[in-house]
Amino acid sequence: MTADKVTHNRATRMRLSGIEKLYRQSGLFGWQLRGRGRETLRPGLQDPWRGDAGTGADILAFRIDPAHDRETFAGFGWLRDLRAEGSIEARARVRDLISDWITGNQAWRLPDWRPDLMGQRLAILAMNYGWYGDSADESFQARLAHNVEMQIRCLAMDWRRMGSADGQIGALRGIALAEAALGSDAARIEALQDMLTGKLAGAIHPDGGHVSRMPDRHIALMRQLVEFRMATSLAGVDGAAVSDAITRMGGVARMWRHGDGRIAHFNGGGGISAEVAEETMLRAGVRGKAVQQAPYSGFLRLGSGRTVIIMDAGDPAPASPGANAGDGGNHGDVVRGFGTLGFEMSVGPTQLVVNSGQMMPDPTLRRVMCSTAAHSTLGLDNQNSSSPREDRYASIAGVEVGEAPGGILAIGSHDGFERSHGILHHRKLYLKTGGANLRGSDLLEYTGAPGEIPNLAIIRFHLHPKVTAASLANGSVLMKIRGSRTGWTFKADGAVTEIDNSVYFEDGVRQASQQIILKSVISDIRTTGAHEIRWAFSRSTE
Repeated sequence: MTADKVTHNRATRMRLSGIEKLYRQSGLFGWQLRGRGRETLRPGLQDPWRGDAGTGADILAFRIDPAHDRETFAGFGWLRDLRAEGSIEARARVRDLISDWITGNQAWRLPDWRPDLMGQRLAILAMNYGWYGDSADESFQARLAHNVEMQIRCLAMDWRRMGSADGQIGALRGIALAEAALGSDAARIEALQDMLTGKLAGAIHPDGGHVSRMPDRHIALMRQLVEFRMATSLAGVDGAAVSDAITRMGGVARMWRHGDGRIAHFNGGGGISAEVAEETMLRAGVRGKAVQQAPYSGFLRLGSGRTVIIMDAGDPAPASPGANAGDGGNHGDVVRGFGTLGFEMSVGPTQLVVNSGQMMPDPTLRRVMCSTAAHSTLGLDNQNSSSPREDRYASIAGVEVGEAPGGILAIGSHDGFERSHGILHHRKLYLKTGGANLRGSDLLEYTGAPGEIPNLAIIRFHLHPKVTAASLANGSVLMKIRGSRTGWTFKADGAVTEIDNSVYFEDGVRQASQQIILKSVISDIRTTGAHEIRWAFSRSTE
């Protein structure tokens, strides 16, 4: 899965009455969409994103037919794949496919004219025109320009119908790129930029993090802003406002990156490859060190030597428009993750502790991937730290990160279990200078509030599939990393240590993995007042 893949969900569906749909399929609506008769696009844009040359070769050899699936065909992502193949034959095939799509879409219809697909399609058509269109015959150029103008007019009417700020921004970027390619004046692009920057306030926090707290959505939006900036450049418009947003988003994206280039798997991440992440950072022009704390987005980063710790230290994000009332919701709608105070850990190019990751199309699997148990954090009696069904949400407090004697210390607390059990969860992470030792403390504090009597505290540390864990006679755990001579040892106090199977998702692929589980009976906490579980990961060389 790439960052540019369009997901059909409640936020992208058209909200039209039956009468309006009939009107849009009429000749009168087609007349309304007629443009100013601009005869051709300009070739000044260059698509910054790579396609897949292998897929392009398969399309060229008719082993893959983009038109087989209407939504895939309408998104025009296949054009990038053919451009990556790069031959004269691929260019001709692109022109044929574009002509076929135009012929089949003389009148408005769904899903082809859905706003999210139009925004993506216009962007790809405009950014690749110099490759496939500039050398085409005049009849093709004129026919395409006429169709692009029709799409611009339709999208200008429909972009506000999108159910999310991300969708609206994606539509505006498509309009801007198409207008710039058609030679619109600077005033038109400036007006579009004003509309876009107004929407950005609802899409990203002041520190640059996406409001959903989902890394995959963050990267996808960054890419759309990079594209919009290209439109301002071609039109000679000052794009400082968009560039500032890209810079801020880039700082948070760098914060989420592990040593292998992967983006952390918080809140269902895992759909963005290291290559796409690197490509995005490069095209965005993001430089400098990763930030240590994103206070509005709620993430921390600790690093020493080759070891990196990325921690979720923020409140769960609110549900997006269209999300259902369940803990998980439907595909594409949920922006909640219940891994509060969870973390990931990598050593150089190797990830050690991870979150399960990857949002799934199936609502049940989606709920599982959002759950506390799918993250490397603490759960209580197999309950999530937040529960929309119970109107119970974790609230973060006391978050700090900074230098401590001999290392770096991060602390945070949340009250997600206070309403259900009268319990606060306090977590401390201490990374020793040099990165060879990570010590943690999970303290459960009884506040005196009513609720269920807590029974079992469970802390999970999901391990990357390349990590193999085995129990030792002294109760500790030995971890071996495939392809590395360095091993790690885990030990804990205040809980029983177990090893169990787990699952890890990346790029849509399910992989078997393991997890270390700490279990501690805390049914007497209302008498003792608190219970602490201490644990440590230590590096050892064979």
